Amino acid sequence: MKKIIFSLLGAALLFGACEGRLDIDQKGVISADNFYKTDDDAQNAINNLYQSFCLNIAGNEGIYVALPVLFNEAGDDMLAAGNFYGDNDYMAQLNEFRYDSQNEVIRNAYLGLYGVIYDCNLILDNLSGESPTKERVRGEARTLRAWSYLMLAIGWDCPPLVDHLLTGTDKPGNYEGGHDGLLEWCATEAEAVVGVLDERANPQDKVGPSKVTKGFALTVAGKARLFKGDYEGAKRNLKQVIESDKYELVPANRWANLFHASGDLCEEMIFQANVINNPAVGDWDNKIQRTSWMWIQCWNWRTDKLATRPSFIGVDGWGAHSIRKDFAERMLANDGDSPRRKATFLTDEEFLYEIAWNGGAGLTREELETSDQIGIKDPTGLYGFDKYFANKFVPWAEDNEMGWYGFKNLTIFRYAEVLLMYAEACAQTSDSDGLGLQCLRDIQTRAGSAHISSSLTLDEVKNEKSYEMWLEGVRFPDMVRWGNTQGIVNNGKNIPTAYDAFFTKGEPKHRIYVEYSNPNQGTTGFIPGKHEYFPFPYVSTSINPNIVQNPSGL
Repeated sequence: MKKIIFSLLGAALLFGACEGRLDIDQKGVISADNFYKTDDDAQNAINNLYQSFCLNIAGNEGIYVALPVLFNEAGDDMLAAGNFYGDNDYMAQLNEFRYDSQNEVIRNAYLGLYGVIYDCNLILDNLSGESPTKERVRGEARTLRAWSYLMLAIGWDCPPLVDHLLTGTDKPGNYEGGHDGLLEWCATEAEAVVGVLDERANPQDKVGPSKVTKGFALTVAGKARLFKGDYEGAKRNLKQVIESDKYELVPANRWANLFHASGDLCEEMIFQANVINNPAVGDWDNKIQRTSWMWIQCWNWRTDKLATRPSFIGVDGWGAHSIRKDFAERMLANDGDSPRRKATFLTDEEFLYEIAWNGGAGLTREELETSDQIGIKDPTGLYGFDKYFANKFVPWAEDNEMGWYGFKNLTIFRYAEVLLMYAEACAQTSDSDGLGLQCLRDIQTRAGSAHISSSLTLDEVKNEKSYEMWLEGVRFPDMVRWGNTQGIVNNGKNIPTAYDAFFTKGEPKHRIYVEYSNPNQGTTGFIPGKHEYFPFPYVSTSINPNIVQNPSGL
């Protein structure tokens, strides 16, 4: 698989630009006074920023990608699962709203975003002089900083705004402009640099989605304005992305590829954290950039509990999540047997008889029904699973071609989200120009959905977005801003476990059945007025008394 590889200056070079970190002279390191001078310096600096972006978004600690985990787990469309109750509990705490300010996913996502901001400020505070290259580099850094603050505003309401390098004694408090003021800052920052950024050459250009472009900046600005409720501003920004003709939806037969290595940098991608095999970055014994390091384990089925591993799966997994039954049934009724629905999840019959099992090759349906080489063999079942089996991020063999870890890009924005955000902004303003409805219908038609909207309403957009963007880190923030959190007040109760009666009850044919349990002894579920935003991590509030804690951390 081909990857776009930027020339990289050693990470030590830019880390050495952080004055005051060490009191001893570092060998082979260029000081900030001698760097940031030339166009080559500027380009090396932004290349390093992309490299550190990958590491920061991965979380730098732990064995998962913190940011997507954070924004997916709290939704009404998935369940935390695993080997048993308590397995991967740092994720289950989020899904069941049992977390506190010391949850490691919250900590790593928060610190990772500020890590991106620090690296952006490093460039913006030090890079002086005027040239097209330097202006572009500053624009790319400002856009990535604006995106980071957009994520922080969505997740933490009103975090500190740090738009310059801090001294060791600085302790900034919550942004004084409030939540909407911070979203406005994000939008304005991204809009201000559109003119100096490169534009993707065309939908087939694979360099464009691996860097900050005009399309990415306009998407950041459009999403910030949508979340602020400035729908006219959101339409203005997002329409420019649509009318640029630099992005396209992939056809239905490639929808599933969007979430695997073969979909990296394709025509639908607006920006991806580009994973490269980089020997300059040490990562245990494998020396990889870990943007999706163990994503393939985290979001995979527990194949060790199955009779044999399905042949399309490239590696065993943790079974850390599952799809919620009520959401699956809603999508099944909407989509039918669309390519999108089957790539998103499988029914129990499809799980048993439509996938290829390593032990079931060449068997007929009748033979599979009584074969001990398929199904859920472990007597403890699949904890957290119902009669539907999430399929969207279950890794293919191509996703771990470099070994047991993931080697696929992390998608920040794809074009489908732009179309859905534009459709929503039109629905919110009763816009009758026809483009909003067309965007919505384009998504549905591409999906092969059984339902095609005849009119543009907010409910139509909400439903469609929940199906198209499942497990892509948008559902919970959308629920909060729409005030639609009723579906998560009982999270953590009545947890399913899926069994196969062929193995557990000795029945002559396979049959998936579900039993429910309530292992949680304390309070679980979303509490209005408390859980709209995540707590600021204890590691930050313990050293900075100026940060006012969110209700979820009290």
